[in-house]
Amino acid sequence: MRKMCRNLVAVGTVALVTACNSQPPPTLPPVVIQNSGDDHAHSHDHPETGPNGGHLVELGEEEYHIEWTHDDERGLVTLYVIDGAAKELVAITSETITITAKVAESTEYELAAVAPSGDPPASANFELKSPELIQCLKLAGQGADVSVAVTINGKPYHGEFKHDDHGHGHKH
Repeated sequence: MRKMCRNLVAVGTVALVTACNSQPPPTLPPVVIQNSGDDHAHSHDHPETGPNGGHLVELGEEEYHIEWTHDDERGLVTLYVIDGAAKELVAITSETITITAKVAESTEYELAAVAPSGDPPASANFELKSPELIQCLKLAGQGADVSVAVTINGKPYHGEFKHDDHGHGHKH
């Protein structure tokens, strides 16, 4: 599996470099979702990036988000649990958050809570040193299916990583 991921990473890196050199897509207006339970539209206007400058993954019906950043030099992936508005950190009591990356086979990555505190111990930050995971995250939606599973306040959530080049320099 690791060899397949490396091969996909090599091919994906060329695609990613090409995509990074292209023009950024136009800014889109807020998403308006029709709710069948009532007769009015809801506008979900939140930032394109999280409070730490990372990419966002929606959890539930925008109940929460996962923000992800990466440090290529250190090979470090950091996840932040944040609120539905994508502005505030939300500490949770989970010891780990699981990312599943599927190329030809699935590989699970466990990101550990960073400096949990309180009673019970809780953290909003989760980390794992894994250059392979960084490459899979960069290829999410472009040859790799990557998802996250987390439990928040006793409720399980699942989100899909999608890498969209929105004109930033990948310095997060």
